[in-house]
Amino acid sequence: MTLTLNDPAAAIEGPQKLGIIDCDVHPLRLREHQQRGAGVLSYLPERWQRHAADVGVTRGGWPGGDRPRPREYGQRWDTETPDGGPPGSDPAFAAEQLLDRYEMSAGLLNDLGAFASAGLKGQPSGFSAAYCRALNEHRVDTWLAQDPRWYASLNVPYELPDLAVKEIEHGMTQFGDYSARFKQIMLAPDNLRPPGHPTYWPIYEACVEYGLPVTFHVQTGNRPTPSGGPSYYLEEHSDYAAMNFPLVASYIFEGVFERFPDLKVVLVELGWSWVTPLAWRLDAAYRVMGDEVPHLERKPSEYLREHFYYSTQPMEEPEDDAHLGELFDVFYDAGYGDHLMYSSDYPHWDFDEPDALPRGLSVQRRAGILGGVASELYGIDLLPGRGYAVP
Repeated sequence: MTLTLNDPAAAIEGPQKLGIIDCDVHPLRLREHQQRGAGVLSYLPERWQRHAADVGVTRGGWPGGDRPRPREYGQRWDTETPDGGPPGSDPAFAAEQLLDRYEMSAGLLNDLGAFASAGLKGQPSGFSAAYCRALNEHRVDTWLAQDPRWYASLNVPYELPDLAVKEIEHGMTQFGDYSARFKQIMLAPDNLRPPGHPTYWPIYEACVEYGLPVTFHVQTGNRPTPSGGPSYYLEEHSDYAAMNFPLVASYIFEGVFERFPDLKVVLVELGWSWVTPLAWRLDAAYRVMGDEVPHLERKPSEYLREHFYYSTQPMEEPEDDAHLGELFDVFYDAGYGDHLMYSSDYPHWDFDEPDALPRGLSVQRRAGILGGVASELYGIDLLPGRGYAVP
């Protein structure tokens, strides 16, 4: 039997399996994007194919070599395809290594390559829009058509809101049955303006219309930290959680959720242990400076509790394993635990298996994290009889 979030697990006898949805899988690494006439580039209009051939897809070296990584683009040692292709370039091999091995109900594909152009990082605006369209079309033909367990984020040129809205409308209406397999849109946390700025509101309006969450995935292209770019990958990797503070504050204090009360925001690979302390800080500041934002109708922590979702990877790793369980207790007691979702970060080196959750976690909490929360948020069914076997 496969348990979902609301199943009374304690009353169920016999073998139990918890359905799994992986909220962060990375397809088709950048190296293949850069090959003339290959993969995604073949979906571009001829004018932009010539542009890509002449100047490349990205400028400035993102994401392979600005700072040394354990492997090129940070992949696992075993994820190159059997024919020597880049990690994440073969949907069948990825399904074998990930979906089949762990009996997952679904994997959500997040394109990091899209950030290189979607955020206007050194590319013309026309190329940015065309490249997002090409990525989405390629994703349908190469991944979604191959396995019904693959779902995807929709890539949009988010620094060009009018074009981003057109891409959302196209993605939600022009791919037939596959349109329903696009479950969110992707933005980077280092965008040119704080994400709550009204510049981006047309995007949020379209997301609410089509029932799409807005998703941020860690990225360090424009402004890796408030103090500039780090010298070491170790430094960069340790800084990820700091991106959340201005992102969350901007959404809440700009009044985005007053304007769009149904909007959901997912923070992927940006941690979650920071949520409760930040909520305390936001509420404390609001008590003494709330007159500055009279449009807010509730405490900041209430918006944080209702509108934001989080992914597990990279999992916190305290020296004392018992402290991880305590951290989960604080997170749940503060009312944020029912928005935490499992992510593996496949095919990256710091991949987390479903078993990375603390051993002492209750069956109900584990069921919610592994698949129940994502199933409800994204409308993805958990496959019966498949998933994490309860010890």
